[in-house]
Amino acid sequence: MGNNSNIDRSWLTSAKESISQWSYIMLKDADNNDIDWDWVRSLDLEHGIGVAKPEDLEPGADSSVHDLLKADLAIRDRLEAIIAKMSMVFMRDFDRHIKTYELPRALAYANRRLHDQIVLLRDRGVAEGLWTITDEDRQRVTVPVLTAAKDGVVVDDIQDRTAEIVNARAEQRKADRAARDAARHHRQMTLFDADEVKYGSVEAGPDESAPADSSSDAGSPDYLVEGQPVINDDNPAVPGTEQVAVDETAVSEPTFARFRHAAAQHVASRQSVEAKEYWRAVFLPGRDVDKVMGIDLETNGTEPYRTYIIDVGFEYMNMKSPRPADAPAGYSYDKDYYQDGDAYDQHRFSFGVTPEAARHGNPFIIQLTGIDVSQRVGDEYPLFDEDAQAQADLLKRLTSQPFVAHMATFEHSFFMLNVAGYAEAYRNGHVTIIDTLPMSRLWDEGSIPCEGHPDGDNTLDAYAKRQGALREDDAERHLGLEDTHIMLLAMKHHLTQLKAEARGPWGPEGKAGVGGKRITKKRHFVRHERRMPIYD
Repeated sequence: MGNNSNIDRSWLTSAKESISQWSYIMLKDADNNDIDWDWVRSLDLEHGIGVAKPEDLEPGADSSVHDLLKADLAIRDRLEAIIAKMSMVFMRDFDRHIKTYELPRALAYANRRLHDQIVLLRDRGVAEGLWTITDEDRQRVTVPVLTAAKDGVVVDDIQDRTAEIVNARAEQRKADRAARDAARHHRQMTLFDADEVKYGSVEAGPDESAPADSSSDAGSPDYLVEGQPVINDDNPAVPGTEQVAVDETAVSEPTFARFRHAAAQHVASRQSVEAKEYWRAVFLPGRDVDKVMGIDLETNGTEPYRTYIIDVGFEYMNMKSPRPADAPAGYSYDKDYYQDGDAYDQHRFSFGVTPEAARHGNPFIIQLTGIDVSQRVGDEYPLFDEDAQAQADLLKRLTSQPFVAHMATFEHSFFMLNVAGYAEAYRNGHVTIIDTLPMSRLWDEGSIPCEGHPDGDNTLDAYAKRQGALREDDAERHLGLEDTHIMLLAMKHHLTQLKAEARGPWGPEGKAGVGGKRITKKRHFVRHERRMPIYD
């Protein structure tokens, strides 16, 4: 991985050249507000988008910390609403009107520095005795809450609105999903009704189709498609017409059988398009998965447009074939009892944060990982979002074989806004993502629902212990390489067990191939007329 001795930030300005592509189809942000793309174009992404100057961050400065904080928060809320919509727009741009994801990466880069500035302005207010800060959990997120420390200090208009915004978006998505499900159900029932009129009931068939002298009972289990033992090659859930006639216990009724067969085919086709119960199931591995790269990131926060990647650990493991004979052995992990086993090509890289983020520090991250971000500055710790060589090296690895992570959407979200070329490669189908979290939830019988874990305890710590990759008296290390290692060990052990029991990828719902989530190219047609914007 490279160093940042000579950082070229000109790409942040050139990224704005693609604004015309985005403005063509993206008219509103994630909160359904109109986007002023001229305002976006006016932002100085290279030198900072906040209103405060370096001297304004110091306690006792002549400037109004309240006014500066209010202005910076307004900029951040406005910009993040745009960033939050860009991934969906980019992925659904099937006509490839938007050529690159460089603009979202540039906006996220600038927003991280703006967030650092906001944090230090809050710290200045505390140092000046204007307010105190406490962290509060508000549904899906934790936010800092300001409390005035003296009379006359107004804090209501400088509170962090992240929880309000995030929770409102989540509720809107929930309502939209319910509306889509209701519409889908309505369409499905309409089609069922139409099928019954045209083809007859699956159970009974049209009255006029059965001969008058038939001794068969039209409502008996003999007529239920599910009760037929014959499998049709075209649709395994539906018996063939000829076989239905042969299997009848009474007078042969080929006409009735054809009606019933057609109705059953329609029912099966409608059921096949039902929404998946668990959306992470698309990340499950297939039964032919072999060489994978496991990866884990440590960051100084959870939002990829506010925080920094500070630790990257990855290694390789073959799920089926033997470990390469020429791969070095005996790698030394952070924990003595960790053995490399089938793992090989291990790597660990440390990255830094801005001086502003280091100045604020992060006690929680120290407690969780042992990493003190206040010391992660200087040439020894380049910033990942400025390290072009590190990004290029990681992208090459991520596109060479499937990569595995536990709750992989976390890593994916950071890659999208940090790794140059990743979003484009992902959209073009060059990235395959496998997640061990749905393996734990769907295939590990030890994942039992309990208080605090209604879907079972599917943390990496719990999954690795159940699969024998982590001692019961130990805990997940929360370092990139160490967590990657126990994840891959757990995955391989789990797959071996599933194959022996004909479950998981080898079960009825399993799939061939390597599995995982990969974008497949959609066929699209070139339109010569000007299209109306599709994201308003």
